[in-house]
Amino acid sequence: MNDKDAILVMEDIHKSFDNLEVLKGISLTVKRGEVVAVIGPSGGGKSTLLRCATTLEKIDTGKISIAGDLLCDTVGTKTKYAVKDDLKRIRSKFGLVFQNFNLFPHFSVRRNITESLIHVLGKSKDEANKICDELLAKMDLADKADYYPCNLSGGQQQRVSIARALAASPEILFFDEPTSALDPELTKGVLEVIRELAKEHMTMVIVTHEMSFARDVADRIVFMDGGVIVEEGPAYDLVTNPKQERTRSFLAGY
Repeated sequence: MNDKDAILVMEDIHKSFDNLEVLKGISLTVKRGEVVAVIGPSGGGKSTLLRCATTLEKIDTGKISIAGDLLCDTVGTKTKYAVKDDLKRIRSKFGLVFQNFNLFPHFSVRRNITESLIHVLGKSKDEANKICDELLAKMDLADKADYYPCNLSGGQQQRVSIARALAASPEILFFDEPTSALDPELTKGVLEVIRELAKEHMTMVIVTHEMSFARDVADRIVFMDGGVIVEEGPAYDLVTNPKQERTRSFLAGY
């Protein structure tokens, strides 16, 4: 894969919490337009990998580039991150959808979506509202702009979160188990939104326990356990014919 095709490049990522090494030299490249599902048991390092890619956690050592910009790199024993202005620009290139929505409860749906557009990206109120209205229509939430999160179902809140992540026109979207807090009926609507984004060739990295969804929607699946990538490959092939015994035993539970 040429570097120019890559939106995300993570090289030899190490991350420990106290004396527990959670990521043990992970390398992952995601190309433009690709949908990558990350699966594996709880505690395997999936969410930590996403948090490192999105700067919510700082890596101990390794190198990360997003859309051609160097986020961080280790030279010798020191890991250095991009300077403040560059960091702001790099962060604008990705969006992150959390498992627990992370909406501001005291903001309306509209303000949840437009706040950063106006105050971080410097867009006019009219422009921000136009973006908001278009995204809410896309999420089938056109009539919910003036609602507050507490007035919405979990599935609706998650779709607002996706709209907020899309508002800044990111080059890559990260999802951290976007349906884990939802019941099966509400899960379906959120997965359908992600499915539509995949059809539009949105670059996405999705940590998920929804195996059939990962098989059908992702281009590639990465199976993580114990802080390493055990196996990766084309989504359908990995789910139906895994090569590693650890992968087979994990998928046997689904």
